Amino acid sequence: MTKAISRSEPGAGHPFLTFLNTVADDGKTRRIDSFQNATVLVRLLKEEGFAAPSEPVTPMQLRKILTLRETAYAAFSAIAAGRAPGREDGLYLTEALKAVYQDAEIGIGDTGLTVAASPLGRVYEQLVLSMDELLRSDQFGRLRECRRCTHLFIDKGRGVGRRWCSMSRCGNRAKAESFRARQRHAA
Repeated sequence: MTKAISRSEPGAGHPFLTFLNTVADDGKTRRIDSFQNATVLVRLLKEEGFAAPSEPVTPMQLRKILTLRETAYAAFSAIAAGRAPGREDGLYLTEALKAVYQDAEIGIGDTGLTVAASPLGRVYEQLVLSMDELLRSDQFGRLRECRRCTHLFIDKGRGVGRRWCSMSRCGNRAKAESFRARQRHAA
């Protein structure tokens, strides 16, 4: 997961993006999960502020969660690159939102509209609602993808902006590779 290493090392910028980044990606592959099982994934999500489920995540629920992760990643990656998401990805995410809103607890109060996962509080529902919150946020327009790996983040900087998910994870490697390439070219 993309976690801040120090105060100067930014994270993903939103809990849903941290979920999308739960891959041990060293390149552009997304082949290996950064967690061993559903229990570890739930622990990582709890660290990001998601509520613990009332019951253990089943293998079927985990597959559904991972399908959400990869479908949302494909759509968000396209958006970060300035392209429209794929039609099937958009349809899947739309249907996920509709299904979760059908069971969600919706309230109107002095702070406005509140939407929460159903009383069962399944992880999948919380993730879909977190995705919805990110999509509606004013920061979504600052969505970026790391130039070296597939991790997504919200660029909160000024100026040119971030190019890597974190300097310690990808930035230093990219700079070292660039330096070695310049040295080879000069020789």
